[in-house]
Amino acid sequence: MKILVAYGTSEGQTQKIAEAVAARVHELHHDVHLYDTASSPADLHVGSYDKIIIAASVHQQRHQEAVEDFVTAKLTELQKRPTLFLSISLSAAFPEGIPEAQSYLEAFLKSTNWKPTQTHLVAGALLYTEYDYFKEQIVEHVVLRGREVEGRKGDYEFTDWASLFRTIETFVRS
Repeated sequence: MKILVAYGTSEGQTQKIAEAVAARVHELHHDVHLYDTASSPADLHVGSYDKIIIAASVHQQRHQEAVEDFVTAKLTELQKRPTLFLSISLSAAFPEGIPEAQSYLEAFLKSTNWKPTQTHLVAGALLYTEYDYFKEQIVEHVVLRGREVEGRKGDYEFTDWASLFRTIETFVRS
C-alpha cells in the first residue's frame, strides 16, 4: 500500500511526529512518502496514494496555513481516499484542554470543508530552550493559563507515542 504523510510544522514537534509516523508506516511494510506542505511541489499527486495522513500543529488557535492550503487544494482527491488528520496542540496535553483542542480541529475541518475518515488529537511539546522572553510569556499566560508542568523552563514533550502508534496501526490496517 502507498501512504502519504503530509505535515505542517512551526517549531519542529509536528515534523518529529510526522517522521515517526512515516517510520512506523514503513515498519508495517508499506511504501510511505513524507511531504512538508510548506514545500508545495506541483508534481505531488494525492490521487496516487492509497491512504493519506495529514498532521498539523495549532499555533495562535489555528493550524498552519500551508496545511489548510494543501487540504483545500487537494480536497476532491482527499475525499475519495481513507484519510487521517492528526491535530497537534498543547491543549490536548491536559484533560481540561481537550474540548479546546477539539474545537481547533473542528474549526479547521469547517474552514476546509474536509471530512477525514478519522481524526486524532495529539499532545505537542513545550520547547522553552528555543523561546525568547516574549514567547515564553505567551506560552505561560495564554497557552498554559496557569497549568503547572513538570520540567518547567526546560523542554517537555507531551506526545503520547504509544497512543499515536496505535491510531496509526489501526488506520493503516483498516
